[in-house]
Amino acid sequence: MAPRPRGRSLFWTITGMFLLAIALGTLVQYLVAIAVLRPLEVREARARAELAASALATELSAVTGPLTPTVVHTLVDRERRVLGSGPGFVAFRDTAGHIEADPPNRGHFIERVISGAGPDRPPGGPPGAEGRRGDPAPGGRRDIVVRRPVSRGGVALGEVIVVRPMWPRGAGFIDPQTTMLFLPMAVIASFVVGLFVVRMLVRRLRAMETLAARVADGDLTARIGDAGGDEIGRVAARLDWMTGRLAEARDHLEENERQRRQLFADITHELATPLTSIRGYAETLQDPAVSVSDEERARYLRGVLEESRRLDRLIRDLFELARLEAGATALEPEPLDWAALCRNTLERFEPRFKAAGLRLAWREPPAPAWIVADGHRMEQVLENLLANALRYVPSGGTVELALGPSPARAGHVRLTVRDDGPGLPAGELPHIFERFYRATGGRDTLRARDNGGSGLGLSIVREIVERHRGTVAAGAAAPHGLVIHVDLPAKG
Repeated sequence: MAPRPRGRSLFWTITGMFLLAIALGTLVQYLVAIAVLRPLEVREARARAELAASALATELSAVTGPLTPTVVHTLVDRERRVLGSGPGFVAFRDTAGHIEADPPNRGHFIERVISGAGPDRPPGGPPGAEGRRGDPAPGGRRDIVVRRPVSRGGVALGEVIVVRPMWPRGAGFIDPQTTMLFLPMAVIASFVVGLFVVRMLVRRLRAMETLAARVADGDLTARIGDAGGDEIGRVAARLDWMTGRLAEARDHLEENERQRRQLFADITHELATPLTSIRGYAETLQDPAVSVSDEERARYLRGVLEESRRLDRLIRDLFELARLEAGATALEPEPLDWAALCRNTLERFEPRFKAAGLRLAWREPPAPAWIVADGHRMEQVLENLLANALRYVPSGGTVELALGPSPARAGHVRLTVRDDGPGLPAGELPHIFERFYRATGGRDTLRARDNGGSGLGLSIVREIVERHRGTVAAGAAAPHGLVIHVDLPAKG
């Protein structure tokens, strides 16, 4: 089953990067507004305040009559409009200290600014009066931008005062004019981030394209190695897993092909050996130029019969192994006492072991060993194991069978077949269950006793045991010899 890597989503990665771009664009805009635009706006506001103050001082000096509140308010209101609509105030304070301001009710506020007392609301004023249009926010700092004296005929009449915020309006926020910078900066920042994201995605997608090209060329060792946990990373991980599975499948197919070729070669060799002997005997008997006595004729006929029997066993074993490997042979499992089955099979084989000069020992368990298995197949397993020992253990040797709980697998019963023959090298033990395997050790030199084996007996044993959900393994016996363990699940 394919792995299911989990991680973040690429959607959130891209969203986070674009939000970061917007935040950086906003920050850059704010810094530009503070560093560039605010000083320009302060300078412009001061210049406008000076012009308004100078014009108002000139107009007040030019008035021929007395400076009544109506006249002063009219002139102040006019210059207030010249100053602009921002939170600034134009006022005229006469020599008596009376202040005429715009708006008219802000005289007390301007007086407190002049005296440095701060922009609190006038005594007795209603709460919230400082929140009206033109007033500063509570605690806001105001500055006297311009002060111009007003005189007429050398007589001082008072002074013109312009009060503005220390910073431009909207201090702490971005002014509407400066927000026009946001669009180009956000576009530039988004373009840079988008270019980075696209390059990153293209690089990762190009790695997948490279993997596909290498796999198409037969290189199944290629891997992407993308450690990202997003969608592309998960696709890359699945592609790496798929490539690994393809490599395993190819190795398996190559191994199967090798085994198939080896099997054909082994079958050809095994079939050719008895056929060659049969043909040789038949040609000798048929050739009139060869003088054959009755005794030789009988010996040749026995050879033909033995080789034909060997050929028959080989064909039957090949057919049996093919059916077992293909699952075409149905098992008929039933509860059976494995100890009783072993005891009955040993009784049938004991005469053959005595005739070969071998001792057959049996260690019977103290209680029945119940398993659920096909009795005919389990008997076939035991017969093949005994025939293998009978074929390779020299005269005077001992073959011992034991049955008991498996020390390696809980809930399993183990059958142990041990002999004191020459054994096999450790490197050859894992291969003795392969079809037609030929040992290079001492056991292969003892085939003279019974050369009628097909070379498939242990392969059939393995197939039958594995179809019963069991295991079979071979090992070296101490001090010498071979031991085979068969583990099967116990009943219940």
